[in-house]
Amino acid sequence: MPSSPDSPSDARPEYADIPADALVQVGFVYRPHGIEGELKINPEQTDDPARFEELPTVYFGGQPHRVRRHDIRSVRYQETKRGTTVILGVEGITTRSDAETVTKLKVFAAEEDLALDDDEFFVHELVGLEVVTDDGTLLGTVSNFQEMPAHEVFVIRRPDGGEAMVPAVEDFILDVDLDAERVTVRPIEGLID
Repeated sequence: MPSSPDSPSDARPEYADIPADALVQVGFVYRPHGIEGELKINPEQTDDPARFEELPTVYFGGQPHRVRRHDIRSVRYQETKRGTTVILGVEGITTRSDAETVTKLKVFAAEEDLALDDDEFFVHELVGLEVVTDDGTLLGTVSNFQEMPAHEVFVIRRPDGGEAMVPAVEDFILDVDLDAERVTVRPIEGLID
């Protein structure tokens, strides 16, 4: 007798119905924590892991176009040598075995759920912006944003194909103008030549 379409043997993953471009990666599932389905999350693209407390929902997946939705049920933190780890509990993941099924997946949030202050930006909004010095000299374009031990840095692709790095701190980043698609930086002797 053939199985019904609703039987577990024919079940296919239910991916969330959300456009990939509406999601922002906010972390990475490092590993399970404990036996009740909690997850250790390495936060990414945020300088404030407490943002997880403001999220109603997260999405797990390898890519933003194939994710599963999970409502958040608990958020707490653990300090490690590498910084703050988020211990996240979500609906639908209640055992260590469940947690192991999402280990090593990316964690996404809906961009509309991430409330930013006026002077904050998503990293993906900065990639591709023109970078100029305070005297108007073109340095190149933002190609990446990296976390370093001391602080984050803008990676700038130079017109000659080389790269330069500028610390993402107020002393060096003078202005980010998304409308003009430009970042203005204070040049650092020896860093940008």
